[in-house]
Amino acid sequence: MAEVTTVGVDLSKEVIVVCAADARGRTLYYKQLSFGAFGQWAGNLPPCVIGMEACSSAHHWARTLSLHGHSPRLMAAEHVAPFRMSRGAKNDRNDAQAIAVAVVQPNMRFVTPKSLDQQAMLAWHRAK
Repeated sequence: MAEVTTVGVDLSKEVIVVCAADARGRTLYYKQLSFGAFGQWAGNLPPCVIGMEACSSAHHWARTLSLHGHSPRLMAAEHVAPFRMSRGAKNDRNDAQAIAVAVVQPNMRFVTPKSLDQQAMLAWHRAK
């Protein structure tokens, strides 16, 4: 079986859906994981590029994934949307696949993951 080199991660309120791909960009498998199971699964994965749409929880996961040796990449949702295979079927699985495709694009623009202090400061400003 081919080795996972790229992962697209769709973060939602209830579950995390991942789309694992090889070096040629072929989808190897999809998984639906709980938040706790995702951390454990990612810890057992060889270091790879992991793409996510930028949101507050994505910044948390980017910090966590970096500790496991992965290269997390955050992207704005509007940059991922054009890579969704089915325009009509927006679901977690299709979103994870679109993220896996988008993250390896040579001209993709990425969001720098925020530190815990930066996120705390933003939350404080929003609460004011």
